[in-house]
Amino acid sequence: MSGKVLVGVLAAAVLVGGYLYWVDQGKQSYAAVGDCVSSPSQGKLLQVDCSSTGALKVLAKFGSDDSNQCDTVAATTRAFVEYPVGQAAFVLCTGQAK
Repeated sequence: MSGKVLVGVLAAAVLVGGYLYWVDQGKQSYAAVGDCVSSPSQGKLLQVDCSSTGALKVLAKFGSDDSNQCDTVAATTRAFVEYPVGQAAFVLCTGQAK
């Protein structure tokens, strides 16, 4: 393989890897009211099926980093403040998914 081809293949691999990393980072920010999320031991909030063990339903979403806003949302059991890469911070107010 020539050097130029090898550089092209490596560049393509880096681009694909970067894209996949970017998509993975965005997963946590796409949760909307009515979706369910889970917070595994690593602390990364993930969107999950509402029937999953430990799933929490998003009851409200606020566009700031003030988790005290969840105090006004009935049935909130846990608040998550998210700081997605390249996006504004937001708060998810969650409760039991039944």
